[in-house]
Amino acid sequence: MKFQLIKIAMIVLLAAQCACTAVKGDAIKKEASGDELITDYKHWTRVNPVPAVFDANVAALCAAANFGVVKNDPHRDKFLTVFVNEIGRKSMMEDKSPHFPQGSIIVKEKLPAKDSTAPELLTVMMKREAGFNPENGDWEYLVFDGAGKQVQTRGRLDNCQACHTMVAHTDFVYRNYLPAELRAKLR
Repeated sequence: MKFQLIKIAMIVLLAAQCACTAVKGDAIKKEASGDELITDYKHWTRVNPVPAVFDANVAALCAAANFGVVKNDPHRDKFLTVFVNEIGRKSMMEDKSPHFPQGSIIVKEKLPAKDSTAPELLTVMMKREAGFNPENGDWEYLVFDGAGKQVQTRGRLDNCQACHTMVAHTDFVYRNYLPAELRAKLR
C-alpha cells in the first residue's frame, strides 16, 4: 500500500511538472516566436549609413570578458549595420551619456562582408521594465537568425552581459559604430 501511494504521488508530481513545463514552454515559445518585435526594423533609424567593421579591440575585450564562454566569437571579422526604434532614437543619436527608455530596441545585423545584403545573424537589445535586470541596465538580449524570423536565444545572456558591462556609462550600449560627424554632435 505504501509503495502504491509513493508511486501515485510520483506520477502526480511528474504529471504536474510536465504540465507546468508545457505551459511555460508554450509561453516562452509564444513570446520567443515574437519576430513581431523586429519585423519592421529596416524602417527604423539606421544608425550607421555604411556597414562598419566590428572594432577588433572591442571584439578582443568581448572575448576576454567571456573567458572562453563564446567558442565562435560572433563579432570577429564581421561588419555590422545598426538600427534603433523610435523609442530609443534620441538616446542613440543625440545623447552623449544616454539612458535608453523602456521599449527601446536596438538591432545589429551581423554581415559576413561589407557588401553583404543578407545578415547571417541579428543580435538585439531590448530595454525592459525597471527591475528586469538592474545590474545590466534592464536590458534583455536576443539572438535571431539572419532573416529575423526565429529567436535562437534570449534573456539575461551572460556572454552578452559580460561584454556590455564595460560600457555601463552609456547605458550598456556600444556606440563606436556611430559616424564621426554624429559622435561630434552628441550632447
